[in-house]
Amino acid sequence: MKKKPKEVIAKGLSLPRDVVFGDFIITLTGNCEAYIENYKGIVSYDENKISIQGNHVILNICGCDLAVDFYSQESMKIKGKIKRLEYV
Repeated sequence: MKKKPKEVIAKGLSLPRDVVFGDFIITLTGNCEAYIENYKGIVSYDENKISIQGNHVILNICGCDLAVDFYSQESMKIKGKIKRLEYV
């Protein structure tokens, strides 16, 4: 399979994927907290699902009693009972 130019550059320069492609960085603490970096915006938000726009994908965080604890231009923290993460 032929690699894309960005993949070759990232590997050749030993750069992390999140830097080159703008991928999400997701840190989960159990099932009650998610720390998300490299997001573009919040698409939708309710207590059962929060949809977050990334560079190439939407991340759905599904669960119960979900709430955005804090957010900035670079990162956000979501609290609640997290049941699953979905990439759309």
